Amino acid sequence: MNRREFAKLAALTPFASILGMTPELALSADAEPAGTTGKRILVLVDLAGGNDGLNTLIPQVKQQKYIDLRPTLAQKKVIDIGTGVAMHTSLEPLKSWWDKGQLAWIQNVGYPKPDRSHFRSRDIWETASSSDHQLVDGWLSMVLPAREHGLHGIVVGSGLGPLAGKQCRAVAMHDPRTFVKQATLVEQAECETSNPSLAHIIDVQHQVHGASNLLKRSIRVQHVDRFFRPSNFNNDLKSVAKMIVGGAGASVYKVTLPGFDTHAGQAVTHKNQLHYLAEGLDSFAKAMQNFKLWDNVLVMTYSEFGRSLSENLSGGTDHGTSAPQLVMGGSVKGGQLYGDSPDLNNLDSEGDIQYTTDFHSLYASVAERWWGFENPWPQHAPISFV
Repeated sequence: MNRREFAKLAALTPFASILGMTPELALSADAEPAGTTGKRILVLVDLAGGNDGLNTLIPQVKQQKYIDLRPTLAQKKVIDIGTGVAMHTSLEPLKSWWDKGQLAWIQNVGYPKPDRSHFRSRDIWETASSSDHQLVDGWLSMVLPAREHGLHGIVVGSGLGPLAGKQCRAVAMHDPRTFVKQATLVEQAECETSNPSLAHIIDVQHQVHGASNLLKRSIRVQHVDRFFRPSNFNNDLKSVAKMIVGGAGASVYKVTLPGFDTHAGQAVTHKNQLHYLAEGLDSFAKAMQNFKLWDNVLVMTYSEFGRSLSENLSGGTDHGTSAPQLVMGGSVKGGQLYGDSPDLNNLDSEGDIQYTTDFHSLYASVAERWWGFENPWPQHAPISFV
């Protein structure tokens, strides 16, 4: 590999984060579609910025404290789901999936001694660590078996997050089409070297081409397009749908919906963000259902924290603690709530909600109940939403 080829590979790396891959990666362009293999897939949706859980799943709107502390943000018009709590009106596209029993809410999810820093709390969620213990590898590196061939995960966006670590074979890309196009700029080098650094670069080069070959078929799956209207979030979910239908073969896909750090003017911003979320997930679910893959897919949201119980003087909310997370899929035991509703009369020392469901239990559910793997967090019992 000459200097020019090295430069091309360096130019590619912003589009593909592949340092989590190991030399033993085995990729096949002939991977079968998920629908023929029965492979169980997890789709993670990162609500980046800290989603306001109290205005997503409204806690018994008759609670006067909620109305008193949110004079402009308290939701008066809501979607009744018959459980004592209600959904924000922007989540209307998800109501049918709740009614079908294919969407559930896990309430009041958090962790002890919550950290209100975006960066630290995100690290905690993505590595399954704690406030007192810092880990580097993503939580999925503790779940997905190293012996599994092919890609463990694909991130549409930047950063591997929960898929980071030497045990995970994962790629991050802006979109599959760009990734494949960029990969063609690099010619494969076939040479042996005793230089560890050069050997690593050559290995990365091979893995870029391997992933590219795997994705070529999925980007040609045009019949998925009709389910998605144009938007950044919809486009990312459309890419995921194409990769699943096209047989990319990954166990995990991750997308991000940014914009939830609503310190000011929250009413309109949050309404719009929840609309994007609901529209995108509704479209994705319809696509998966159409291709008879919905029973093999589990969608799960996460966000670094919830928002403060009180609204601030700028018509927004500040960094808080716990929040609800949704799960949906054809195999989800939905149409019901899991965990306790937030108690607005039993707050922490900073006046925020005290969590009642540890997020490790969500991850334990994915590991043990969804994939049938060993639960790496035995002190946290899985939740029976699948």
